[in-house]
Amino acid sequence: MIWVLCSIAIMVLAVIIFLLIPYSPIRSKFQRDVQSHLELSSAMYTGIFTKEDTASLPEPVQNHFRMAGLIGKPIPNSVRAFMSSVPLYETNDKPPLNIDYTLYLFASPVRLAHIQTSMFGIPFEGYDSSQEGIGFMKGVIGKVFTLFNVAGPNMDSGQILTWLGEAPLLPSIFLSEYIIWETIDATSVRATLNYKGVTGSGVYTFDENGFFQSFHTKGRAKIDTNGSVEYIGWSAMYDEWQQDENGTCAPYSVRAVWHESGGDLVYFASSGFDVVYD
Repeated sequence: MIWVLCSIAIMVLAVIIFLLIPYSPIRSKFQRDVQSHLELSSAMYTGIFTKEDTASLPEPVQNHFRMAGLIGKPIPNSVRAFMSSVPLYETNDKPPLNIDYTLYLFASPVRLAHIQTSMFGIPFEGYDSSQEGIGFMKGVIGKVFTLFNVAGPNMDSGQILTWLGEAPLLPSIFLSEYIIWETIDATSVRATLNYKGVTGSGVYTFDENGFFQSFHTKGRAKIDTNGSVEYIGWSAMYDEWQQDENGTCAPYSVRAVWHESGGDLVYFASSGFDVVYD
């Protein structure tokens, strides 16, 4: 009996130590993917944004580049945004899960996002990915137990649409050869992305200052972790812009919204986050 109790105690201690150490397989995979794409994207764009670069874009997009002070500034190939203690809502009537969110966007259609939090005191991590037109959403608890791993055509197009929705964080995305533009009016344009057989389309709107205000699409599927699918409206909203010491403006806040039949669900909202360009 003593040996059994000792064995159990050792196993419990080993589990606790494993949960406490910084290493995790899913975060390691995320970091490897990030490094790989940083190396691949480093030579995609060089130099600075010029008026000639944006000449083929719709006038509202060109105006955003002017108002945001981007003309004459270096063209970034990627951006890292870190958002700390962000409330993540599943529904409006349930308390949120507070997460640390790390997002990498690349000028090629690639997005990598890592979520870190805990559930009942046990570490939980999520990894959203879109690479080569293939998307997935994976959640792991206790570093090794997979709670969900959603993939397939709906996830492929959903991740591509999210990349478009988050594009105001990385303005070089708007120079992408895979985007087809259509001017709707003076304050809205449609962007359609065709990449690796995956298509997604949505409408950007602009505020009174000429900055990107929102991206809205009805083509993104709301996919629950159990695999159920529902097509409803989805928006990425940019309510605030902030100017840095170089005169360049970048988003200061972002909201992600599902436009459900019973009312809007603002399931993600962050402001004052750190943004680093490469």
